[in-house]
Amino acid sequence: MLGAVDLFLDYLLVEKNCSEKTADHYQSDLFQLNDFLSGRVPEPFIGYFEIDTVLVNGEPDINTVTVNDLRSFIEFCFERGLKKSSIERKIAAIKSFFIFLYRREIISSNPSGKLIYPKKESRLPKFLYLKEYEALVQFDVKNFFDARDKALISLFYSTGCRISELAESLLKDLSIDEGKLKVHGKGSVDRVVFMTDESTELMKLYLKERRAKFGSAEGYIFVNKNGDGISIRGMYDIIIKRGVAAGLSHKLTPHTLRHSFATELLNRGADIRAVQEMLGHKSISTTQIYTHTTKARLKKIYEMYHPHAERSDKK
Repeated sequence: MLGAVDLFLDYLLVEKNCSEKTADHYQSDLFQLNDFLSGRVPEPFIGYFEIDTVLVNGEPDINTVTVNDLRSFIEFCFERGLKKSSIERKIAAIKSFFIFLYRREIISSNPSGKLIYPKKESRLPKFLYLKEYEALVQFDVKNFFDARDKALISLFYSTGCRISELAESLLKDLSIDEGKLKVHGKGSVDRVVFMTDESTELMKLYLKERRAKFGSAEGYIFVNKNGDGISIRGMYDIIIKRGVAAGLSHKLTPHTLRHSFATELLNRGADIRAVQEMLGHKSISTTQIYTHTTKARLKKIYEMYHPHAERSDKK
């Protein structure tokens, strides 16, 4: 793909007489797309998206890029909090790039043809309904790994922690009897999160299984088969595996559980400032996206149950 990018940049500078600044921006955008398709993304996003593009010697084969891959890249940009103007420029760069390749017969079809400029406001966090969460933790505890995974999922759901926060959490910061955990958040800011009764009981069971397997417990709260702290990627794999086993229709990630925590609190009348503090958000504007989620959810319930509401199955 990088060779095709070089051809495109030559075309912009020589034939289209574009400014070097424009060419530099387009190059940066396309290099980011190349990294995304290659799987070179920040650790929290490893395994988050399903990519169709075939890699040849670790690099994307330009002829195998699909529109779903391009849409996933745009979603990735939204998830990282990029400005709408930056995302619109990336879409423009992608469209121009693939039109150029198609017209030069370097590719047989243009995957960017159906790529649209989505509104940022339409990107709402994915969350679980309560019955979906209950299905997720329904599995039996038969060994150490079952106990660990169940406690991990419950702790995500009951605290709303970021995955990095739970991966780095230590046993010395856990107060089981008080149902509290001190975590190290973004910007080196510590905060205290709270556990539900369910989460507390599952943590007690997990720690009992852990002591039986590894002896006295210290260090990181969640450990792997060797007794070492679980990596962020390891936690992702656990959540995804358990989501598949539970038969959830959408791809589950730790982010989904964090979103579910915030959505449930707001749905049940929690003050948004309190939710902001529990999530560790610096700005209230970051927390406000969940109010859009709750409104969308309420509208869906209204349309399902109000006798005069227009239902989707009658359209």
